[in-house]
Amino acid sequence: MTRILALLPLLALAACGNSDNTTIDAEGNTITPIVVADAVCRPTPTGRQVTACYLNLVAASDDRLVSVDSPAAALTQIHETSMEGGMGMMRPIEGGVPLAAGEPVAFSPGANHIMLSGVREPLATGDTVELTLTFENAPKLVVAATVGQPTEANAGAPAA
Repeated sequence: MTRILALLPLLALAACGNSDNTTIDAEGNTITPIVVADAVCRPTPTGRQVTACYLNLVAASDDRLVSVDSPAAALTQIHETSMEGGMGMMRPIEGGVPLAAGEPVAFSPGANHIMLSGVREPLATGDTVELTLTFENAPKLVVAATVGQPTEANAGAPAA
């Protein structure tokens, strides 16, 4: 019973996330190694070639998001935002973002996020952006992020 309760957050995200990222364990149980929900990238105003993407992750077992790639941009990086001298500073996260089993990890405005630089075509509200997430242990996962403004769902879980 305790095991089922521990997996409830993972199952809840699975209901609104991806469904093609499953494997079968030794006992024949279906396992979703990483569940992604609420993936969104901000639109790019005319002439702007930089934007941020946000999403929520839950891993079934300890893992690490090591990189993200997208055909929509020349460069895709995992960034963190921190305050230094009263100013918000962004920089790439070296070594990736740890994912503790069953713990939600949010990439949200003002915190960790995915930075797209050299965006190849303008991103308009309603478009989708393909993001390929690479993990230390789980298989790569391709996510279709909607272009739009982040919502409460992107700020609901604690930042990584």
